[in-house]
Amino acid sequence: MRIFFITPKVNFKTIGGSLIEYDLMIRTLQKLGNDVTVVTAFSYANAMTEGLPYKIIEESIMARGLLGIQKGVFKILSKYSDQADFFYIDGQVFLYGAGLYRRLGGKTPVSAYFNRELVCWPDGEANFLSQNNIFINLKKTLRFYIEKYIGTQFANGIDLMLFTNPYLQRTYEKFGLRPGADRVLIFGDPVDHSKYMKEQGITEESYIKRNKTGGRINVFYSSRMVPGKGFDVLLTAFSKIKNKEKFNLILGGTGPGENDVKKMISNYHLGPYVELFGWVPRETLYSYLKRADIFIQPRWRTDLTSMSLIDAMIFGIPSIMPGGGGLQWDAKDSGLYFKDGDSDDLARKIEQLGGSSELRAKLSKACYVRLAENEMNADWQINRWNEKMKEIKILK
Repeated sequence: MRIFFITPKVNFKTIGGSLIEYDLMIRTLQKLGNDVTVVTAFSYANAMTEGLPYKIIEESIMARGLLGIQKGVFKILSKYSDQADFFYIDGQVFLYGAGLYRRLGGKTPVSAYFNRELVCWPDGEANFLSQNNIFINLKKTLRFYIEKYIGTQFANGIDLMLFTNPYLQRTYEKFGLRPGADRVLIFGDPVDHSKYMKEQGITEESYIKRNKTGGRINVFYSSRMVPGKGFDVLLTAFSKIKNKEKFNLILGGTGPGENDVKKMISNYHLGPYVELFGWVPRETLYSYLKRADIFIQPRWRTDLTSMSLIDAMIFGIPSIMPGGGGLQWDAKDSGLYFKDGDSDDLARKIEQLGGSSELRAKLSKACYVRLAENEMNADWQINRWNEKMKEIKILK
């Protein structure tokens, strides 16, 4: 098949989790005999690298706002319709324009991938009701209802929808998407676990071999420092740990909330127990993961999965995270779970896991049991997706 990937940008300087996923998906689809072309919609944000085994076409949607972006992707799909047997789109960015393209007779079927929330959702990362400006709030509230009651009618024209976990699928269905059982796949974050393990020189026994029976326990968390990422929950919990001298809290990331993080560390008198390393390239981040004894995901949307959690699992690091939802779907038996937002419960879990090398070893082994399952196997998932696209193409 000739598959066109329509994505906002390709930026190999930052190399975020989404780019890692797309690159693996494209390369695997090519190994399966497909001809894949990438079309970037916001090409001014591209940062290319040489030697890519696939073609990249740079388009530029110059308009901003909901209608401008959806109109732009509609035009891109229409432009390449005769050259493609199947389109792939970023679901949360282009779903309405892509759905409209199919509703108005666009002949090429569309597959949409959803791995995060919509911007308009009030409980999303953007949290559009956080501002005090009444006119901005009214505008964004109006956008929410336009997308929910009008936009989803277009979006339901999409042929195949991929969701990273069942909880995210349910959230989108509550919002108004109606994919139907024959038009949906659960498609966990595609990561080549064995590739990263080989590159980093780690095995399933690496963590257990260095598992500490004494000395300070390294507790690790890295994320963009913005509200909602849980630094406040984690630092409050850490301040409540009785034997802080047994732990070393390693925190990574930068952002507009960095000063708030530093202020909390000072106010809680945590300086001797906290190591801050800011933003670092992915390779350097891996060096910190090799030191980590416990990974913490202190706060997350209940319906989202986390590439950071999967990174930790690849290194065999036992995790602590809020229970239920996408995180628990990813980790299963490889983590401990606390009540979301409950710093007392989180403190207890850190003490529990930090105090037992046997429990840490057990959870480390469970990381690789989970990663071996089909739901976490990128080749298995992409093969299944490829077969579903071929089935839909034949029916169309």
